[in-house]
Order: sequence, then C-alpha cells, then structure tokens
Amino acid sequence: EEQAQVKGIDQMLEAIESSDIIFTSTGAPEPILHESNLQGRVKSRKVFVDISVPRNIDESVKHLDLARTYNVDDLKVLVASNHAKRRKLVEQAEVILAEEFENFEIWKLSLGTIPMITALQDKAEAIRTAELEKSLSKLSGLTPAERATVERLTKGIVNKLLHGPMNHLRTVDDLEERTHTVKSVAKMFLKEDTTSGRTKKNGKKRKNRKK
Repeated sequence: EEQAQVKGIDQMLEAIESSDIIFTSTGAPEPILHESNLQGRVKSRKVFVDISVPRNIDESVKHLDLARTYNVDDLKVLVASNHAKRRKLVEQAEVILAEEFENFEIWKLSLGTIPMITALQDKAEAIRTAELEKSLSKLSGLTPAERATVERLTKGIVNKLLHGPMNHLRTVDDLEERTHTVKSVAKMFLKEDTTSGRTKKNGKKRKNRKK
C-alpha cells in the first residue's frame, strides 16, 4: 500500500521533481512556484493544479514544455463544460425516453386489438387455404416447386390485403375510436356470409307459391 510522506517546505522542489501531479494550497500571498525555480526539475510530464486563492503557481510555469497548469478558474470552466455536456446528454436521454414511452403506450393500447387481429388473420388464412385447395385440385400437373410458388403468392396477397386494417388497429390510440374500429372490422371481415341461406329460403318460398 502507498503511504503518504510529509516533507517540509524546504524539500518542496525535490518532492515536485519526483511527482506526476502536484496540488498547491497554501496561504502564501504570492506565487511560490515559478518557471525559474522549476527549470531543470520538470523532466517528465507533470500536472500542476493550483487551488489556492491567491494563486501559488505563477503564469510563467506554463512555459515549461512538460508542465500543464490548472487553477481555480480553469477548474470552474472545466466543471461548467462538463455540466453542459451532461445537461445535453440528459436532454438527449429525455427525448429518447419520451419516444420510447410513446411507443410503449401505443404497444399497450394495441394489446386490446390482438384478439381481433388474430381472428382476422385466422379468417383470412382459412379462406386462403380453402380457395387454394380448390384451385390446386384443378391444377394437378403442377410440380412441387410450382405449388410452393403458388402457396407463397397467395400468402403474399393475403398479407398485403391485411396490412392496412391490422396496422390501423395497432395504431389507434383513442379508446372510443379503437372500439368503433374493432366493431367495423368485425362487420366487414368476420361476419358470416348468410346470402346463400337467404337465397335458398327465398327459392323455397317461390316454389311453394307455384304449388
């Protein structure tokens, strides 16, 4: 473990020569370190930090090639600069959080439409499969590769047709509008086709009238 060493003011220059970072904080009314008394002692890169008021390190020290000097004013500028950078990062983070929160709220609201979206997909897939089977029974000469191509084609058509309604369902954020949209989609796409049943009944009635 490193141990602190206490040395007298008369050993200050020797201590500086063997140090990399030097902090000065004395009650001296005038600078105690100058370019002149440090000349020949700064043989490697050193950082001088003067936290004294008035200053302990003379401006001339910065003329030494391997010396970097900082005083209280420099530290204030550095702190202000770091604070500005942190503030900018905070603002950027706030923007990201706001966007992610909005996306989360949209996702949360979309959960209410998942049953409808699933039902819509199931209904479309059932229709696609049934119609595809009817067509393929008449196209027995297709190769497996050609059948796979037709399969992909029909899936692509269905997906494109469903993209608009499903995307709208996912993005509606108003509860009343979403409820109305779900009902409208259900009526348009999920309502059972009773036309053939009505036709049959009407046909029977006409037949009875002839009798």
